Amino acid sequence: MKKIFKKSLLFIVIVVAVYGLARFADIFYGSYVFVERQPYMVMQTPNAVTFKWQTPKEEIGTLSYGLSAGELDKNISEPNAVDKHSLTLSDLEECSQYFYAINSSSLTIDNTNRSFTTPCKNAEFQRIWAIGDSGKRGKDQQAVYEQMLSYLDHNLSQLNMWILLGDNAYTSGTQKDYNEGMFEAYPELLKRFAPWALMGNHDARRWAFYDIFDFPVNGENGGLPSGDERYYSVEDGNLHLVMLDNETADLSADGAMASWLKKDLAANTKPWVIVAFHTPPYTDGGHHSDSSYDSGGRLQKMRENFVPIFDAYGVDLVLSGHSHDYERSLLMRNHLGKSDTFDAQTQVLQNDASCYTKPLKATPNSGTIYQVCGSSSKLDKAALKHPALPFSFQEMGSLILEITPTTLTSKFLNIHGKISDQFTIHKNNTICGDKKNEQR
Repeated sequence: MKKIFKKSLLFIVIVVAVYGLARFADIFYGSYVFVERQPYMVMQTPNAVTFKWQTPKEEIGTLSYGLSAGELDKNISEPNAVDKHSLTLSDLEECSQYFYAINSSSLTIDNTNRSFTTPCKNAEFQRIWAIGDSGKRGKDQQAVYEQMLSYLDHNLSQLNMWILLGDNAYTSGTQKDYNEGMFEAYPELLKRFAPWALMGNHDARRWAFYDIFDFPVNGENGGLPSGDERYYSVEDGNLHLVMLDNETADLSADGAMASWLKKDLAANTKPWVIVAFHTPPYTDGGHHSDSSYDSGGRLQKMRENFVPIFDAYGVDLVLSGHSHDYERSLLMRNHLGKSDTFDAQTQVLQNDASCYTKPLKATPNSGTIYQVCGSSSKLDKAALKHPALPFSFQEMGSLILEITPTTLTSKFLNIHGKISDQFTIHKNNTICGDKKNEQR
């Protein structure tokens, strides 16, 4: 009997070991397998931008650029032949449009309509496209994308920034998943914009995310240096945007990310603050923030440990994905418990459906609006009954954010081209009901 037990135990150990090795090999392969890739931008700042691309053969990468499409009169090249390319343009002028082309002898590169505009220190108007859980390639993903293009009259010069709220490449965030779910899905956007992307739980299944993207962790694009690619801030015009990886970073109240966030928000001078991360503090969609176990407890930890920071520093808007639906709060504060503890009388500051006012300068406990937009390529059946999220729809779509020095407007543009929900926060002493400052 003992011999049978020992043999059975040895067999189980061997099976587990083989599975573990195979699993590690699969993760490693998916994370770092070489794939061909068209040029894209990362690390965009007012004065610099980095281009990355991958060619089937090793070669010296060259980039031509200039101030007009017909006169690319400046050139830079890599020092050595490689197949994973990276070239950085520096000494650029802020708030300026540049045109560029990248040439390759082994990869056919589409250089039509390649241009970018460096971030501006000040801006009268900015428009941002935000998508969440967008990485499932298919007709629904492309229909959501097409509705954004239609909203812009197919003129991408009307867009200033592109934010991805995580789960950017289904199913497991591999290099091949990223090619299919992002690079091949949004080629025209990638010619013009550096994607500000978040790590989602599906992206976290592999290690490709931080191989693909580079982020300004040393304050290169405004904000306080973090020294950690999992959290950083960027500034453009009137916006201070904070990006947090709440999938792999420490979510404790006294952890490094929370400590950095407090310092970063305290140092901010921009009129508008948006904080983005994948797993939301409030949701009753495909995921449930009342559960201490859902998503490894990350929803609860964000609510208990980070919402007090948002309240203390007057964050205007929090964006998340994860649940494949749309959900939105009123202007609220200090809801740290489960949904049955939500008290609208004390925690909702203004209950207008679409118009809110806040002080121009960030003020503690002045209220935050929470939006979940995780339906840019997938849709879940959901109860959508969280009392803090009265504007909730089982619809696919994306967010259009429009910002002026004194207004922030958010519109949920659904897959059929309808604006199902929108609101404006005013910081110009506007009395709600006066719509003269809204801009289409």
